[in-house]
Amino acid sequence: MVSSEAQPADVYDVIGLGFGPANLAAAGALLEQPRETCPISVYKSLFIERHHEFKWHPGMLLPGTRMQISFLKDLATLRSPQSPITFVAYLHSQNRLVEFINRNCMTPTRKEYSDYLAHVARYVQGQGIKVAYGENVIAIEEGGEGTVLVHSIVLTTGETIVRRAKNLIISPGGSPRVPRCIQSISPHPRIIHSSAYVSSVESMLDTMKTITRPLKIAVVGAGQSAVEVLLDLQSRLTSMGKSTGQAHDLHLIIRGGSLKSSDGGPFSNQVYNPEFVDVMYNLPSDSRRRVMADYEGTNYGVVNPITLDSLFNVLYDQRVDGDIARRKKNALAATDAHITIVTYSNLASAEISTHPSQTSTETETPTFSVLLQNTLTQDFSEATYDAIVCATGYERNSWLSLLKSSSLGKHFGLCATSDNTRLSVERDFRAIINGKNGAFKAATNGINGHSRTSVTGINGEKTHAQYTSTETKDSDTIFISRSHRLLPLPTASHGLIPKIYLQGCAEETHGITETLLSVVGIRAGEVVEDLCSNY
Repeated sequence: MVSSEAQPADVYDVIGLGFGPANLAAAGALLEQPRETCPISVYKSLFIERHHEFKWHPGMLLPGTRMQISFLKDLATLRSPQSPITFVAYLHSQNRLVEFINRNCMTPTRKEYSDYLAHVARYVQGQGIKVAYGENVIAIEEGGEGTVLVHSIVLTTGETIVRRAKNLIISPGGSPRVPRCIQSISPHPRIIHSSAYVSSVESMLDTMKTITRPLKIAVVGAGQSAVEVLLDLQSRLTSMGKSTGQAHDLHLIIRGGSLKSSDGGPFSNQVYNPEFVDVMYNLPSDSRRRVMADYEGTNYGVVNPITLDSLFNVLYDQRVDGDIARRKKNALAATDAHITIVTYSNLASAEISTHPSQTSTETETPTFSVLLQNTLTQDFSEATYDAIVCATGYERNSWLSLLKSSSLGKHFGLCATSDNTRLSVERDFRAIINGKNGAFKAATNGINGHSRTSVTGINGEKTHAQYTSTETKDSDTIFISRSHRLLPLPTASHGLIPKIYLQGCAEETHGITETLLSVVGIRAGEVVEDLCSNY
């Protein structure tokens, strides 16, 4: 069923897919454009969001957790300090500005930052921006005359809505990444991803209340979320008390030999400066990859030093308890849930098994049998867990599925049968247009193609830029401008192709800041400026 709003005759100037920080910042930047001269009407702008209300990482809003960046790196300050959607403006509106200053701390709690984002969402809606909450975008397709049709489904009713727009801003955020062997036994009430931890942990623990033996839970991952989840679980299990006189067990499974501290120094943090995006974008692809590897320790698979200190103190306290217990010959002295870091380990397989009942009245309890492979020796070991929490990061390729399955995809060099996609910069696009090194023919054969070129794809795998035929294509190369607009191939009739912008997914071309909040306000301004100037 198609709603009245969905009639293709109703054309929006721009539709945004997703309404997280990236598109929220874009909405704010659009409001700051002069309404008399801006060709994009605020009242013809719509954002579609699957949540039923504004939410930002609700699964990781743990008590006391803090942001990893300064409050000044908000939705607007670096672009427009006088903007009404800055964090300082939010504090002033809540009459907390002076007290925040008195905290003498540059990083707000995640709870407060989440409230700030929700405050801005309400503000931009009050200024005329439309938001369709509770809808999931299921498809996009060519709408004719340079427009795109956006198909979404209302999650509460199943109603399908089709809307037409002249421009599209895709800001999908991340989808939980789960190890392949865990995917094979999911979904399961005792397997959760850190993205849903806060909303799922209590129900997960409730399913194990009937177990009379000590619980054993695995946390998979070596980053900030993994350690925060581990510490929270340790507190929760400790408050549950011992089981049959024994403490509960927590295992943190990591691939490396130790947890690593994030590099938050002032020199390393220069990689997050707005102007460094220009540096990254203008580098050759091999050089970009080297720079990304150099700065990986500022963000990926690392933990804030303060959080690491907290964990180390917990582990040290465990050792003190153990020494005291041995001296007193009292093995049951420790009451806290016990943490073990399982190093150099990778999940090789997992399956659901059944734990034998402890008493005649206790039902059989399902557990997870996990096969771990040592990353140094390649030896295997087995472990059994009652629950598994995956703090294993996010995938950011959902936009590819939308474009690949759309008739629009071919105009940007995408094919539904391709396995990998490489993002490339405008300089390479211009080289193709100019026919340098025979690249024009290779790229324009992206619809009927013949040639293959070895490249590295978005997922870091060795791929091929072009393909033999549309039926057997291995990979694609698509081009993105510095202002985050996808560039149609030279064979496309540009006047008939809607403008599509991509936020939060172009790390391969724009650098490590792309998936983070550090330059979200600057990037939103660039997107909106390009959108208006190229309208």
